[in-house]
Amino acid sequence: MKTILVANSKGGSGKTMTAITLASAIRASGARVTLADGDPQRSARTWAKRRSPYAARIQCVKWLSGDAPEFVPAKTDWLIIDSAAGLSGARASAMIGLANYLVTPVMASVFDELAARKFLRNLSSIKRLKKGKVEVLPVASRADLRRKDTVSLAEFMKANGFPLVATISERAAYVELAREGLSVFDRTQAPFRKMQAQWAPLLTRLGIQ
Repeated sequence: MKTILVANSKGGSGKTMTAITLASAIRASGARVTLADGDPQRSARTWAKRRSPYAARIQCVKWLSGDAPEFVPAKTDWLIIDSAAGLSGARASAMIGLANYLVTPVMASVFDELAARKFLRNLSSIKRLKKGKVEVLPVASRADLRRKDTVSLAEFMKANGFPLVATISERAAYVELAREGLSVFDRTQAPFRKMQAQWAPLLTRLGIQ
């Protein structure tokens, strides 16, 4: 089983949307996915409960107060952890201890950039990250490709040693589909395929495409 931790210390960065979209994308590839909800708001679990019985099944479990999620099915191929904002200390070490990949969504603003840099630098002291056993994959979240601050975000992250892997545009479809427990990877029409294409560089780094 491989594990993806979706984390950023700053709230509102798009962690849950990133986690549920990755879960759907990986499930669409044929792999078996379990989503672990580590956010007190339980948004990922709410999404999973709304999911249509006709959609590909994605198991969702709680992250317990200890160092691991509740029971994860033995045949799970991928575990995706949606972490809470403000991740640090022992909880961060526990989650990183399970992870093969750290996906950090970052929005294009000076405050988000500085928070992401501090977060990733703070985590770099954790043993698994220091030894290179966890691949760090930052992504631009809810980006507007027409704005200069999206370019500035890419430049900032690269200059600080955390180059962006993908840039994901903000689209109303993400929110609309989430109401039904779905994501853009549950749709096959051309507009959704264009949105899916923005995730391709990240999925390739994960070995999915």
